[in-house]
Amino acid sequence: MKDPRSASLMAMKDWAHRSGISPSQLSRIEDALTATEVQGAPYQKPVILCRGLEARPWHDSSQFGWVRGIEQRFAEIKAELLSQYERIETHPEASSLALRGQWNSFYFFHMGQRFDQNHAACPDTVRALSEVPGIETAGMAYFSVMAPGTQVKPHCGFTNTRIRCHLGLVVPPDCAMRVGGETRGWEEGKCSIFDDSFEHEVRNDSDRYRAVLLFDTWHPGLSEIERQALTFLMSAWRAFLA
Repeated sequence: MKDPRSASLMAMKDWAHRSGISPSQLSRIEDALTATEVQGAPYQKPVILCRGLEARPWHDSSQFGWVRGIEQRFAEIKAELLSQYERIETHPEASSLALRGQWNSFYFFHMGQRFDQNHAACPDTVRALSEVPGIETAGMAYFSVMAPGTQVKPHCGFTNTRIRCHLGLVVPPDCAMRVGGETRGWEEGKCSIFDDSFEHEVRNDSDRYRAVLLFDTWHPGLSEIERQALTFLMSAWRAFLA
């Protein structure tokens, strides 16, 4: 697998120069792109690790102001999931991460790429997501559906510059996710927030499918300039992950 760091660093430096941004404002991002050792906290090992960001596997949802609005639209979001269920396709990482079962997805955003047809089909979901900082560029947003008996193996996300949320939509018993050293379940209509740069794995041991609205937001410890730089870098990273 090719390393995205060198090309990303050169592109970012050129972008910063053209934008009149001081290199000192991007020192953490530059360090992340040049680091040879990416081990963070225990269980945390993304490809791109930005130092100095609070590192914890699970986050308190009450600390994110947009959570209330997302949860209040639970009924509308679930209805749109059900209306599009037949259009949900195999998750692009299912072949590499699913140990067994079927893992499907219905994308709204993928690292800066917008899925216009899915936006048009789910206006209430898109309206709810629009309140989340960085929803278009921080990472991904999609319906994640796991069939009965599905297991996603332990893995770490690409970078710690984002925080991930799951809104429980269809949650049968006997399904859970481990992030770091702690395992939790989901609750329908409630947001679970975690840092996917920590090792995590998911299991659905029930006899029904499990569905969540998965989406990313910027890590709150980033500066506005760092968010702008990362937004620029998303297209390069998307090409690397393709």
